[in-house]
Amino acid sequence: MVKPARFTTDQVLDAATAAVHRHWRAATVAHVTTLLDAPSGSIYHRFASRDALFASAWIRAVRRYHAQFDEIREVRDPIEAIVETGMLIPHFCRQHPQDARMLTVFRYRDLVADPPAGLLDDLRDLNAPVAQLLSYLAERRYGRVSQRGLDLVALAARDTPLGMVRSLIGEPIPEWLDEPVRTACKAIARLED
Repeated sequence: MVKPARFTTDQVLDAATAAVHRHWRAATVAHVTTLLDAPSGSIYHRFASRDALFASAWIRAVRRYHAQFDEIREVRDPIEAIVETGMLIPHFCRQHPQDARMLTVFRYRDLVADPPAGLLDDLRDLNAPVAQLLSYLAERRYGRVSQRGLDLVALAARDTPLGMVRSLIGEPIPEWLDEPVRTACKAIARLED
């Protein structure tokens, strides 16, 4: 008879995310097993390597961030939709500090270039929701999708707010930061393509 798994995959990924929150890129499988009070076999039974474990937790954090995008489509004003997209970053970092910290461990292009065993399918098109949302916002804002429009929307909705909170990711994000983030996003979103 097969012994039932003591931990779910989500519990293992939760422990990996907590280990990264505490130790960032120095997190190890030993940190994860300590948090779970489990033998390393519990990890390697599901994940081929340390990189596969932590990359899987990173992929899950990316998908959790993307899950917020549906609410943007309900914002009627195109400039406000861009601003609200930008505000997702400090809000997510504030509400999910461990997942936010996990998102700083890898870069998508590095993982795709050299994916851990078994994760290529999970990585393929992982960032498609971001490209689709930016294109949607550019179309709404400018009535068309041009490279300058896409660049401005990306700057307003992604790059600027991320730059403003990056040094605080994993720490408490102060509420007062929302006003400057909102102001910066709105100023860029008002630029013409």
